[in-house]
Amino acid sequence: MTTNVLFLHVAGANLAATNLAGTNFLDMAGSYNEIAKAWGPILIGVLAILATFGAQLLLIRHQRKQFEQQASTAQGQFNRQTENARLQFESQNALARQQYELSKSQEEHQEILKKLNSFYGPFRELRTESVILYRPFAVGLQQQFREKGQGFRTLRYLLEGGRFGPQDQELLNQVLAINDRILPLIESQYGVVDNPELHTLLGKLGAHIRILKLANEGKLTGFSKLFEDIVFPLAIDGAIESATLRLQDKLNELSASDRKPPDLSADADSSIRYYDQHAEEYARQTQFTDMSNVYVPFRELVPQGARILDAGCGVGRDTRFFIEHGYTVISLDASKEMVAKCREYPHAYCLRLSFNQVAFQEAFDAVWVCASLVHTRFEHANQALDKLTTALKPGGVIFVSLRQSVNGKENEDVRGRFYEYYNEAKIAQLLASEPRLEIVQQWASPSNLKDDLGQWINVLARRKAAAGAISN
Repeated sequence: MTTNVLFLHVAGANLAATNLAGTNFLDMAGSYNEIAKAWGPILIGVLAILATFGAQLLLIRHQRKQFEQQASTAQGQFNRQTENARLQFESQNALARQQYELSKSQEEHQEILKKLNSFYGPFRELRTESVILYRPFAVGLQQQFREKGQGFRTLRYLLEGGRFGPQDQELLNQVLAINDRILPLIESQYGVVDNPELHTLLGKLGAHIRILKLANEGKLTGFSKLFEDIVFPLAIDGAIESATLRLQDKLNELSASDRKPPDLSADADSSIRYYDQHAEEYARQTQFTDMSNVYVPFRELVPQGARILDAGCGVGRDTRFFIEHGYTVISLDASKEMVAKCREYPHAYCLRLSFNQVAFQEAFDAVWVCASLVHTRFEHANQALDKLTTALKPGGVIFVSLRQSVNGKENEDVRGRFYEYYNEAKIAQLLASEPRLEIVQQWASPSNLKDDLGQWINVLARRKAAAGAISN
């Protein structure tokens, strides 16, 4: 019974608690409804404001994006217009520059043609006539003076009262008649000459022409020593030839539409590199070497006024000698520094060419190959000799000096230079490869360089005349 009473008591307590909880829930629900009624409109208003703000923000972002696109489009159009304007300006500027250069080139072209046609061409023609007429002049007298060990000078002979035979006098009269045409040419076209050294030569030539004419007319006699300094400038023909060739080269450059760069493949050759690197040293060693032992026999076969190709000219020592002794010379060398040294002589005309680039055809009375073919290997030497012989006129003379074999060696490198050595059998084999040549003279000689104990074999050969050729 006690247990039942306790159960009833607990059950009653639970029911009371349940009733209390239900009452509290109803009270809370009533409170929430009141809150919703009070704050609901405010919350809806806030949300509406936020929605409006968000919409405005999205609109602003859209408008900003549109503006940026429009700005980008406008900037692109501006950049394209600016670039087009720049390109158009550069094109117009390039066209104007091209037209200016073309106009300048045309003016220079015309100026060069004027120089060639008004002075250099006529001068060379007149001098060629004079040289041809002078060669048979006073041959007997010149021989007599040589036998006495004396030099013959026409001016000195006339000043000392000498008289020529009818034939020699007529030849002299013809030479003087040509001089009468040369003198006004010098005086009237003096301004077309740019080289001051050539101006000096022309002045000396003019003085010689005047004095020789006066002496021939008998207006000057005796006291020949007073006129010893008035001599014919032997370098004049070589100087005029070189100046003419330089002008023709410039004319070709102005006329060329596609100028090819020079072939510099020769730079790879060790000997070429040596000469490029030691040009000054080599000039000091060789520039003033006495070469009379080879000059004399060569000049006995090559008349004054002849055209010489100096193949492998080095610093231009031999080029200078031949020009100053009355020859015209074209020089070539494969070393750019050797070419530069040669061109220091103002009357030199020097090309940068290797032997395998020589393309002259029957253009020279003589070819001079002094100590240069030795840097070509023997298996290629015949090709070089072929090109050099082709450059020689029929009847022309070629001089070649070759290093004599040392201790039986075929070849060797000496301080970076390649040397091909020769003996008589090897030279005979080389010359046999060129049937157009016939040997005139062959001899051995010591080196002309100080402290060089080597020996050289020198060869003078003549190109045979073509079969059936008629000699005048």
